[in-house]
Amino acid sequence: MTAIISHTAPKEAEETLRRLGYDVLRIPPHPALPSPVASHPDMLLFFASDAIFCTQSYAKLAQAELSLICERTRRPLCTVNGELGATYPHDVLFNAARVGKKLFCLPHATAQEISASPDVTVIPVRQGYAKCSVIPVGDNALICADPSIAKAALKEGLEVLRVHADGIRLEGYDCGFPGGCTSSAPYIDTTTILFCGAVSLHPDAAAMQDFCARHKHHLISLGDFPPTDVGTIFLI
Repeated sequence: MTAIISHTAPKEAEETLRRLGYDVLRIPPHPALPSPVASHPDMLLFFASDAIFCTQSYAKLAQAELSLICERTRRPLCTVNGELGATYPHDVLFNAARVGKKLFCLPHATAQEISASPDVTVIPVRQGYAKCSVIPVGDNALICADPSIAKAALKEGLEVLRVHADGIRLEGYDCGFPGGCTSSAPYIDTTTILFCGAVSLHPDAAAMQDFCARHKHHLISLGDFPPTDVGTIFLI
């Protein structure tokens, strides 16, 4: 299996991933995005059921890495009409959170090629950084710090755990996001959620571990450093 991580992800996280048996693929930054998040996978890529989406500019910039991803997932690369921008909401083209068949996103800012997919039901939320915000726990539960996502998920019948975001580091910002601190496995059936940093150092560690256990998932720390938002670690 391969773990797709940010160019700037901590070395300790990479070493732990390798010890767990993952090949590690660091992806390059996109110059249009602010430098702290320029190589965050959830800002650059969207893994749909039948294809992998990115911008035309990133397809050229990261040609080697994307070719490897497509080869290993056996899915084609599709480019969207829009391009990424440095400011919100122009930076959230791909930052939609899929939980089962539900897609939580800010509709007008999400790439239409993603939100128009017949495979998902769009759940509109006010939070543009939806993937950054959400830790899917199976198909019917999620962990998040965002009130609009929590409210929408509860309305859809999902079980929700609200947590704090202020225990997560993100260089250049006051705090990071729970989803950006964890892993997502779009094409792999797994009950493991990898956590970038020490789970025990998050203020809601016990609640998150209990919530995951109730849904037959478990969190694995990728190091002894503080929880760090690296933009979702995609496992393929």
